[in-house]
Amino acid sequence: MTAVGPLTGIGELTRLIVRRDRLVLAIWLVLMALLALGLASGGITAYPTQAERAALIDEVAANPALLALRGPVFAPTPGALAAQGFVTSGVLFTGLASLLLVIRHTRADEAAGRRELLGSGVVGRQAALAAALAVVCVADLAVAVLVALSLLATGLPLGGSVALGLALGAGGIVFAGIGAVAAQVTEGAGGARTIALVALGGLLAVAGAGDLTGSGLVWWSPFGWARHVRSFAGEQWWVFALFAGLAALLTWSAFALSARRDLGAGLVPARPGPAVAGPGLRGPLALAWRIHRGALFGWAAGFTLLGAALGAAMRSIGGLLDTPAYQDLMATTGDGDVADAFFRLVLYVLAQVVAASAVVSALQVRTQETGGLADLLLSGPVDRLRWAASHLLLTALGTTVVLFGLGLGAGLGYGTPLDVLGATMAYLPACLAFAGLAVMLTGWAPRLAAPVTWTVLGLTVALDFLGEFQVADAAVLQRISPFAATAVPLTTGVGLAAALTVLVVLVAGLAGAGLLGLRRRDLDAS
Repeated sequence: MTAVGPLTGIGELTRLIVRRDRLVLAIWLVLMALLALGLASGGITAYPTQAERAALIDEVAANPALLALRGPVFAPTPGALAAQGFVTSGVLFTGLASLLLVIRHTRADEAAGRRELLGSGVVGRQAALAAALAVVCVADLAVAVLVALSLLATGLPLGGSVALGLALGAGGIVFAGIGAVAAQVTEGAGGARTIALVALGGLLAVAGAGDLTGSGLVWWSPFGWARHVRSFAGEQWWVFALFAGLAALLTWSAFALSARRDLGAGLVPARPGPAVAGPGLRGPLALAWRIHRGALFGWAAGFTLLGAALGAAMRSIGGLLDTPAYQDLMATTGDGDVADAFFRLVLYVLAQVVAASAVVSALQVRTQETGGLADLLLSGPVDRLRWAASHLLLTALGTTVVLFGLGLGAGLGYGTPLDVLGATMAYLPACLAFAGLAVMLTGWAPRLAAPVTWTVLGLTVALDFLGEFQVADAAVLQRISPFAATAVPLTTGVGLAAALTVLVVLVAGLAGAGLLGLRRRDLDAS
C-alpha cells in the first residue's frame, strides 16, 4: 500500500481550486491592473507640475482623515503620488480577496462536507490548506506583476513600479496567512471570516493611527509596511523582510494548528444550541433573518463608519482638487463644486461595492440549495416561494440599510446629510438589479447564477471605470450601466425618475421570473 503523506494530492487539489475559481481569479487580476493603470494615469494628469504636487503634500499632511486613510506622500513625484493614492486600497483589496479565498477552500469546504469527501481518497491531511495557500499566493504574485507592468505603461520608473506591485502582492500573502489561521479556530466559515475581517480592519486602523501620530505603530501593521516601502521615493526594500517573516510565521501556525484539530472541528468548540427553537426561529423568514443578520450588521456598521470617515476627509479636500484635470471632471459631472464632484465619485464606487454585497446575499438561495440545506428545510411545511422570498426580502432590506448607513455617515461627516443621503439612496435600484439577475439565473440556469452575475457586475464596473476617466462616452454609459443611469447630479429630474422607474420594474421582473423558475425546476444539490 502506498503511504499517504500530509501533502499527497496537492497538485490535484490545486487544479481543482483553479478550475472552481478561474473566473473570480481572472476578474480580480484584471481589475487590479486596471485600477493601477487608471489611478496612476489620473494622478499624472491631475498634478502635472512640481508645484502642484508639493502643494498636495502639504494638504495631505494637514488633513488628519486623509493621512490616516491613505498615509503620507513621501516625495513630490508622480510615482509617489500614485503610490499614496493606491497602496492602502490596493493592499485592502488583495488582502480581502486572499483571506476570503483561503477560507472558502479550507473551512467552508470542511463545513459543507466536501473536504471529508476528498479526504476519503488519496489526499493528505494538509493538502487542502497547502493547495489553497499556493493558489492564492501565486495569484498575489500575479497581481504584483500586473500592477508593476501597468505602472510601467504610464511611464513611471522601474524600481518604484516593482516596489509598489510587490507591496500589494506581499500584503495579500500576509492576509492569506491570517485567513488560514482563522480557518483553524472556528467550526463555521462565517466565524472564520469574521475573525479575519476584524484583523484586517484592526490592522488598517493601527496603520492609520501610526501615520496620524507619527509613531512606531505603523510598523505593527502590513498596511503601514506597504506605505513605508516608499515606492518612487527612495524605496526601502528591507521592509519586504517583515512581510516574509510574518507570512512564514502565519503559514507555520496554520499548519501546526491544522495538525492539532479534528477534521471539521475548530480549536474553539461550538456551543450546543437549545433543544427547541425559540419563537424567533419558527418560520422561513425568521431563519433567513438569522442567516443574514450577521452580514447585514457588519456591512451596515462598516459602511456607516467608512462613510463618516470619508465625509470628514472630503470636507477639507478642496485644495487638493484645485487642478485643471479635476476642474474638467467637475464640468463633466455637472456639479457646482469640484470637491462635491469628487465626493460623489467616491460614493459612486462604494455603491458598486454595496451591489457586490447584494449579490452575495441573493446567492444565498443557491448556496443553501447546493449545500443540501434547502432539502432539509423544504421537507417540512414550507414551500419554495416562502423560503426563497424570505431571502430576497432580507437581501432588499440589507442593501437598503447598508446604503442608508453609507449615505447618512458620509452626509454627517461632509456636513450635508440630506443631500448626500438622497444621492446615495438613488443607487438602491441599481444595486438590486444585480441581485435580481442572480435570482433570475438561480431560477432558470442555477449553475450559471454565480459566474454570470459576477461577470456582468465586473464588466459594468470596468465600463464605469473607463467612463470615470472619460474613455467611454457618458451618454452611452447611462444606457448600459444602472449606476451611471442613477448617478446624481449627472442624471437629474425627469431622466433620474425614468431611470429609477425602469430599474424598479426590471428588478421586480427579474425577481419574479427567478421565483417562477425556482418553483418549476427540480432542486439541484450537486
